[in-house]
Amino acid sequence: MKQEKLEAILATARKMFARYGLRKTNLDELARMARVAKGTIYNYFGSKDRVYLEVLAQEADEIVEKISSAVAGERSPEEKLAAFVRAKFQYMRQAINILNLDREGAGRYYPSAENIRNSFFEREVEIISSILKEGKEKGHFRMNNVLLTARAIGYALKGFELTWLVRESEERIEHYLSELLNLMFLGLVSEKKALEGKTRVLLPGPLSGQGAER
Repeated sequence: MKQEKLEAILATARKMFARYGLRKTNLDELARMARVAKGTIYNYFGSKDRVYLEVLAQEADEIVEKISSAVAGERSPEEKLAAFVRAKFQYMRQAINILNLDREGAGRYYPSAENIRNSFFEREVEIISSILKEGKEKGHFRMNNVLLTARAIGYALKGFELTWLVRESEERIEHYLSELLNLMFLGLVSEKKALEGKTRVLLPGPLSGQGAER
């Protein structure tokens, strides 16, 4: 009975927080919608903030589990990395409260929620790192620092989350992901230039803004 009530509270809270946000969600209404007494919510969680944190943690756990499952279903490092990227954007659509946390910048005012968000990101980086390490050991990938590369990929993908998931259609996102994966695996340098070894990278000068060749 206790487990059923917990699940009812969290399932209802997840929907209400996603729709109204933390501040506008009312515990009286939450109790009514979950069909439990308001005192039951206090007994189980102690406060509305604790319910919110549990919802965020639950969302994070579910997304990481689904991404991990998608990756585990592939064989090669290339397929695993592609599965990670696609699964991330497929399942992040379900993490409405985590996305709202980023969109509203609530983490700046609610450190405990930001800690959950940061932990979620680090778990993603761990998955990417394991894929890259396997790929490097098998000679599929080439990189100097696995963890640094994993974090760079993680930050790049996180930067696209709100723009793509909130504003773009699934078809457009799939197009973006295809191009992104192509870039990750093949890079920008043409095969001819790579073989010639004559690729030039223009970097801005320290103050003048003029390019410097390397």
